[in-house]
Amino acid sequence: MSRRLLYTSENLDIHHEEPDGWLYADWKGYQSVDMVKSGCEEMLRHLKALRLSKVLNDNTHVSGIWVGAAYWVATHWFPRMQEAGLRHFAWVQSPSRLSQISAETTLERAPSSPAVLFNDIASATEWLRKVASP
Repeated sequence: MSRRLLYTSENLDIHHEEPDGWLYADWKGYQSVDMVKSGCEEMLRHLKALRLSKVLNDNTHVSGIWVGAAYWVATHWFPRMQEAGLRHFAWVQSPSRLSQISAETTLERAPSSPAVLFNDIASATEWLRKVASP
């Protein structure tokens, strides 16, 4: 894979997977509500700038619960991402059960979400490659 780093912080790295045409978001460590919101806004900015329709959202390095941001992600961020062109969102779950609960809560609250949960990066990558081209 050829990744171009677009953004980095203590809790999130965002890359452009150039050959595959998607954003790769690698979330790291404990996520506060403010960290989630800030990181999501960065993802939105890059999705718009690159006119992409797919995201590989990797939570394998996330620890702990971030359910406090679930409602915002579900009802504010996902709709704006979809307005910006998002069609396919492969969401790789954290091994942390508390983080898994946060992701599941987000999808339960999302009226219409393009997200599909996966347990590993290989499955998520395979799914993104099979869905419609950007």
